[in-house]
Amino acid sequence: MPEPTLFFEDFTAGDVIELGAYEMTEAEIIDFGRRFDPQYFHTDPQAAAVSPFGGLIASGWHTCSAWARLWIDAVMSRADGRGSGGMAEIRWLEPVRPGDSLTATVEILDARPSARHADRGTLFIGCTMTNQHGQVVFTARGRGLIGRRHPAQNASEVTATTEVETANPVSDATEAESSDEVRDSFEVESSDGVRLNLRRMGGSGPDLLVCHATGFHGLAYRPLAQCLAGRFTVWALDFRGHGSSDPAPDGNYAWSGMGADVAACAAAIGTPLRGFGHSMGGAALLLAERTRPGSFERLFLYEPIVLPRGFFDAPGSNPLAAGARNRREVFSSRAEALARYSSRSPLAVMRADALSAYVEGGFVDLPDGRVRLACAAETEARTFEAGGGMATEEVSDIDVPATVAAGTEVGAGVNPGAFAPAIAETLPRGRFRSFESLGHFGPLEAPGVMAAAALADLLAGQEAERVDPFPLGIP
Repeated sequence: MPEPTLFFEDFTAGDVIELGAYEMTEAEIIDFGRRFDPQYFHTDPQAAAVSPFGGLIASGWHTCSAWARLWIDAVMSRADGRGSGGMAEIRWLEPVRPGDSLTATVEILDARPSARHADRGTLFIGCTMTNQHGQVVFTARGRGLIGRRHPAQNASEVTATTEVETANPVSDATEAESSDEVRDSFEVESSDGVRLNLRRMGGSGPDLLVCHATGFHGLAYRPLAQCLAGRFTVWALDFRGHGSSDPAPDGNYAWSGMGADVAACAAAIGTPLRGFGHSMGGAALLLAERTRPGSFERLFLYEPIVLPRGFFDAPGSNPLAAGARNRREVFSSRAEALARYSSRSPLAVMRADALSAYVEGGFVDLPDGRVRLACAAETEARTFEAGGGMATEEVSDIDVPATVAAGTEVGAGVNPGAFAPAIAETLPRGRFRSFESLGHFGPLEAPGVMAAAALADLLAGQEAERVDPFPLGIP
């Protein structure tokens, strides 16, 4: 094997590398089609003439392979490659025909040193092929491990990239080093010794932390994460007392603790990052950023619970707490819980896959085969009674670009969305978005719609319009 001449230090986010050109021939298209993708429009010129494409076209996998060959020839044949975590968001945008000359490029989207291994780093790349007419025919995103030129000299630098390296090796989840090392869940220690569950929800690119509403958990936002994963590495935490995280000490669910939970997870992942918060999760993101300015680059907050000072000061003034205490906690099975929730307010408004994910992660198994709510009714009630922890007037010193969004559908009781315009106006760099026909559960009702707006705002001009927010074909 030749000695490598390209190392991790030779790549910088924003670099665009020209890989050369690839000529597609009819013989090669037919040969590849017959071996790997034997559909008639890849293998039979006569039959292909009456196909929807009007002639023979290359298999999309052939086009992908052609890009890979140019990438290997131009870059990886000279680099200290350590393997790849795979490709995502592969798209074939125009047919590739015999005689086409395809020009390939790669953009370095991000370059991150390993938080645990001083001898390597991860490259996040955007792949493109364009034909001789200037039409983009293929795009994809991927990641790969590259060795460092001077690993020993960078060991201290690498360790410093995360404040909680020894306790929480979370940033290693961004590297697909081997199938047995990559994990989806991590333990992060928050204030008061509370152990939190932090999930890596998939994707590649800049880090995005999703923060859930009261009574929910991170896994419930899986459909939203799937829509965001084309441009972000998506993470989701379970707040204290929710999902798989520890309860709060002494049953104290003051929202300052929720802000501490966000700050701990952000530090474990590596700051600065982006944040998506729903209801309590939105307030917790603001609390974390206020406590540790610079933790977040941009925020998207759907109906955050940030209310005017004194709104819930009177004892027993939060009607949601009483409803929470009346929740049924034990079911014969998750299937029974799912059937009940899907037919009753308020959870029936959730999209089916979001509701299923909520039930999947929202219960713990009992010895007798039944299941019990992971977030106990009393925990949910005390969280509601804690009231928020930040008044609308107090967000004026949070100087980070933030979208504050709300739906137009108003349910019974308190309407948190009514306060969203005031929050956006008080934030120094806030903006307001309104969503017709959505209620307080908007991110769980229409994950694709919410993701499309979040991508546009969180990417801030980084070609968000090129991202398909509906990877499953449904809004």
